[in-house]
Amino acid sequence: MKRLSNRFLAISILLSSFCLSVFGAKIETIRLTGTLKEKAEMTIGFNGRKEVISALPYQFKIPKDELPVTLTFRSPNYVYYDITIPKKAGDSGHVYLMKVDENATSLMLTSEDSGNRRNKSKKQDDNDDNAEVEGIDTNYGVNAAPVTGEKKENTVAVIISNEDYEMVDKVPLAINDGLAFREYCVKTLGLPMQNIKYYPNASLGKMRKAVNDIKSLAEAYKGELSLLIYYSGHGIPDNDSKDAFLLPVDADGSDMSVCMSMRKLYEDLGNMNVEQCVVFLDACFSGAKRDGEMIVSARGVAIKPRETQVSGKTVVFSATSDAEAAYAYPDQEHGLFSYYLLKKLQETKGKVKLGELADYLKKVVPIQSLKINNKKQTPTVAVSPGIEDTWQKLKIVGED
Repeated sequence: MKRLSNRFLAISILLSSFCLSVFGAKIETIRLTGTLKEKAEMTIGFNGRKEVISALPYQFKIPKDELPVTLTFRSPNYVYYDITIPKKAGDSGHVYLMKVDENATSLMLTSEDSGNRRNKSKKQDDNDDNAEVEGIDTNYGVNAAPVTGEKKENTVAVIISNEDYEMVDKVPLAINDGLAFREYCVKTLGLPMQNIKYYPNASLGKMRKAVNDIKSLAEAYKGELSLLIYYSGHGIPDNDSKDAFLLPVDADGSDMSVCMSMRKLYEDLGNMNVEQCVVFLDACFSGAKRDGEMIVSARGVAIKPRETQVSGKTVVFSATSDAEAAYAYPDQEHGLFSYYLLKKLQETKGKVKLGELADYLKKVVPIQSLKINNKKQTPTVAVSPGIEDTWQKLKIVGED
């Protein structure tokens, strides 16, 4: 791959203001001009229509009622900033300057040259809590966790990323989610590696072991321990009780006795003597998958799971509400909820307060879900009654 010199590639996007009438629908003609070094794939808006640009000038048509719209561009050697085309063009048309994102391009080229931009996985040793799973490029995008020099000896993290299910469809990119979150725990939040219990593709036995381990640690720390729990994978409802469960990789959801009850998990967390407990769930509990289809063992329609009360000093961030699905963000190679969680941690270097994080996720995820997947996804936050007045000022990890 050729290397990109430190220069900007500018593409001027000229919107002609005239409209054509086709079968009664108003059509805008959008004209692209500039210099093109290589073919680029253009994605038009959240409907995902794609066109390949081989040469400039280039023009395409779009119904006026689809504006405003965002154009994104991808090519082998360049990373571009997105451009949003407004609904109304000026009298002489709008000209937009599209620039190469030099930092992202440089990271892309560096990582590809070193052979790191491949997402691979290998099965973990069942006896290893922190089994290594090769995968993400930690120099690229939101995977690049800022190094802050923080040290949080009194915080323990449990990370479960269930992707490769044995009896139901996999959860695309869940391993990436868990690996990236682990990077932030170490580099940004300051947890020692031995304080991180990482379980990729966890069985029910592994998931129960994780809970038992943190129970023992909470007793040993005598109230001075902070807990951080992250889960990416399938959730599923009990068709009869509507209670929510986490789905181990060795279950299919037809027998709730071999799934992890969220009610029981919240009870266990609430009974632990800890400084605080923050939970992130990139899962839905409606019976849907990341593509919106239903898990094989679930009913043919999404189910609104019963709300589960949290207790103790627990704050739970969930990717969805009601009967929604937790969608993927394929272009960024993460779950949609996880991507924006990581993005906020990256932007704030882990200093974000829980209230600020909640406001951000509730605002940005629904908008981006409609743009990217054309589906609703609404994150929610559940808070223990005992900390309702104080949780918004807390940070993700407690003070040592």
